[in-house]
Order: sequence, then C-alpha cells, then structure tokens
Amino acid sequence: MKLLRALVGKTGLALFAIVAQIGVYFLSGMLVDALIDFIPGTIGDVKVSQIIAVVFNYLVALIVIARLSVRDMVPEAKLAWVTLLVFAPLAGSLLYLFFSHNRMSRKKTLLYLDIYTRGKKYTTSTDDCADVLGSYAGHSRYLYNASSAVPHRYSKADFFATGETFFEALVEELEKAEKYILMEYFIIERGVMWDKVESILEEKVKSGVVVKLLYDDIGSLPHIESNFYKKMQEKGIDCLRFNKFTPIASAVHNNRDHRKITVVDGKVGFMGGANLADEYINVTHPLGQWKDSAVRIRGEAVQNLIMLFMSTFDAQDDTRLENYEFYIPEYYEWFDTEGIIQPFGDSPRPLMEDHVGKNCILNMINHAKDYMYITTPYLILDHAIQTALINAAKRGVDVRIITPRVPDKKIVFWITRRNYKPLVKAGIKIYEYLPGFLHAKNYLCDDVEGMIGTINLDYRSLIHHFECGVWMYKTECLKDVKADFEKTFEVCELMTKETIKQTIPKRIVSAVGSIISPML
Repeated sequence: MKLLRALVGKTGLALFAIVAQIGVYFLSGMLVDALIDFIPGTIGDVKVSQIIAVVFNYLVALIVIARLSVRDMVPEAKLAWVTLLVFAPLAGSLLYLFFSHNRMSRKKTLLYLDIYTRGKKYTTSTDDCADVLGSYAGHSRYLYNASSAVPHRYSKADFFATGETFFEALVEELEKAEKYILMEYFIIERGVMWDKVESILEEKVKSGVVVKLLYDDIGSLPHIESNFYKKMQEKGIDCLRFNKFTPIASAVHNNRDHRKITVVDGKVGFMGGANLADEYINVTHPLGQWKDSAVRIRGEAVQNLIMLFMSTFDAQDDTRLENYEFYIPEYYEWFDTEGIIQPFGDSPRPLMEDHVGKNCILNMINHAKDYMYITTPYLILDHAIQTALINAAKRGVDVRIITPRVPDKKIVFWITRRNYKPLVKAGIKIYEYLPGFLHAKNYLCDDVEGMIGTINLDYRSLIHHFECGVWMYKTECLKDVKADFEKTFEVCELMTKETIKQTIPKRIVSAVGSIISPML
C-alpha cells in the first residue's frame, strides 16, 4: 500500500479505490447475469436463462425507479438515475443503493441540529429591517426563516475585486487579532499565501490568541499532507478536518465544506471565493490570470459568520462543544449606513429543508427589473434557474453572465458551453473572461441588491455543498461591485450563436455529462 501511494499519490490512490469499488458494482451485476445463464431450458428459440435475466434486471430497475419517483430529489437527478438504470439495470441499482443517499448518519445529523438549536439564541432578532427593505423584505425574511440568517443595519461591507486585494486586507486584520481567529476554507495549499497566514497564526497563538482552523479534507487532499491538522495542533492551532475522507464510494463525500470564512475577534469577517492557495492571488498562474472576489464585513453582521463557523466546527467533534459566549463581542462597531447586510449559510438536506443558495439566486432573478449580472466559473443550470433567467430576459431585463475562457476542468467547461445555447437564443448575453480563469461568484441586480459568496451555478454548490454568501441591499459597496462588472466586461468576449458551437465529440461528451452531472 505504501509503495502504491508513493507511485500515484494519496489523491490518485483515493480515486483508484473509488473507481475500483464502482467497478465491483458493475462486475457484481455481470456475475449475477452469468450465474443466471447456467439455468437450463428453452422456450421456443429463446433460452429460459435469457428471459429470467431480462425479467430480473428490469424488475430490480422498476423497483428502484418506483422508489425514485416518490423520493425528495431534484428532477434532473432523477432523470440521471433513470437513464443509468435503463442501460445498466442491475449495476445501476447497486450504484443507486450505495451512492445516491448523501444523507449523513442519524448521529451526525442530530449533532448538527443540536448545535443549530444551541446557537439559535445568537441568530434571533426582533428587527426585520422591513422599514428599510420595502418590497425586498420578503426575500430577507426568507433567508432568516430558511437559514436563521439575521438581517443587520448599521454594519459595513467592503468589496474586494481580486484575490490580491482580499489577501492584503486579510493579513492586515489577522495581525490585529487580540482575542481569537476563526478560519474555514475549502482548500489550503502550502505556498506564499498560506506561509504568511500560518506565520501570523503561530505568532498569535504565542501571544494568547485562540486560533481555530477548519479545512475540507477532500478539497485540500491534493495540496497538503494527510497529517496537516496534527502539525497545526502541535503549534497550538485548534485544527480540524471537515468530513474526513475515506476511499469508499459514497455520496456522503459530496457534502463538502465549500465555505470560505474568516472572523477576527468577532468584529471583522470575510466571505468570498478565494481559498488559501497561491493561484488565488496570482503568485502562480496555472490557468492564466485568476479572477476572484471577497467581502469584508464589519459591525453586528459579523455575528452571522461567527455562528456559521462555530456550528460547522463543533459538528466535527462532539466531545468539544463550545460555549459560544466567548466568541460574541460585548459590543459591535456602529456604522451610519442605510444598507442591509445579511450573511447566510446553506447546507445539504436534511440539515436545511431548502436549497437556500439556489432560492436566494432565484429570488434575485425574479426581482430584476433593469439588469441582472452574474459571474460564475461553472454554468450547469437546473430547469428552475434556466427558466427564471430566460423569463427575465423576455420581460426586458438585461441579463449578463460571465464565465471563464480558460477552464480548470475541460468536461465541465464543455457542459457549461452547452448551456449557452438556450440562454443566447433568449437574448441573454454570455461573456467569457479572456485573461484566464474566473472563480468569482458575484450576483448584482438593479443597483439595489447583490450577493457575494461561494455559490457557483452548478449542482454541487446548489445541492450538495455547505456554502455561504452575504446578501446586501443598497449597501455602498454595490457601486464597487458594479464597477468591477463593467471593468470585467471589457476583457471578455461576447459569445454568439456562431462562437458557442462545439465539435461533435465535445457535444457528445457534454451531453452525457449534462445527464449525469446532477447525481455527482
């Protein structure tokens, strides 16, 4: 095993183990068919074994399809499983049995729910800001009811249009820490960015600052050593892995922590798309010029980020539940602003009944009157969002979506381009960012509302991942967000019916990918 790991690396070994297990499911189906083939006898010119094999395979598939029809699952995912069952009834049924149920164990689910309940008193407010929000109060109320996200007035948000400016501000705030630092990221990779952060965290620990670090085990798997969390603990950093990865084919691994959160002393918080790795700040350029974004939040709205972090951190180890009072400041800085800031989190079912990120985006699209601007690295839309975008365009809204020209995953890029056609046909403007890879997840509507966070327009973000975002209403920084959109349009190519055409092989691959993407 050590030799194999040395040859292919831990990521390669993990993928090999999963592929091997899926292969076993297909071989199991073939073995059952082979055993049935030994049954003697014929009916006319047809073997009895062949009849039994067909009946058995499709009986199993029909049972699974019947279960699918009543299951709480997005329609696109149901279609993907039915397609697999048609072509591989028995093996597909085995894959469905072991790979489609991405719900956590009952014990883990109850732990999360208990933590949410314990933290509820810190995310309860009698001020719904309805006097300021006007017709947008319903959207804000939805975020509160669906994810306990309190809307805050008198808080301030600063927008960072690049990973470099975000990192500069992050370092500045980390160096000011006096009581605690909380950091939660999908990817950590050793390099200039992480080395700087780590050195600050080490110094802060020595001066008595409490430092907690949470990273996604799969997200960081290719980038850091497997005992990274132990090395951090040895330095005094309270470090945990989110959803420890084991090389077993299970849909539970889909529930990754895609959030990017930093909180310093409860007074300053960060959210956005950038992870803690050099490509996000353009120290390295594996995909050309990297385009990302982030928001710094100050004031009482930071409270939402505190509870998002603590609820996820505590759920990784039920022996160390925290007293949250320590992390709540005695007072928050007050800002004389009119805008409303509402940071929120999204979690897979059953932790949250709704797909909160998806519904937040849908509400924004449906609110749009003049324009709706979006940046996303992936454009793998479900029917609801695609329909909402097309309907917005048909009622005269200027809908513009920016995606990257340089892909990080080619097949995903081909699927993204496949989704352009109905949008372009409806009059939606699709732009591709030419300098490199665009990773920002920004949503802006009518100079009135915006959302910055970690939520991509794909099934993984909208259904499977733990995500976060900050919805803003009439905040000053929305002007900066719009200015960044306008600047970005200048370095993009507007796609047309001619430029979105793909070769036949790409169309075939993207078609297959479109079918199976909802269940991945």
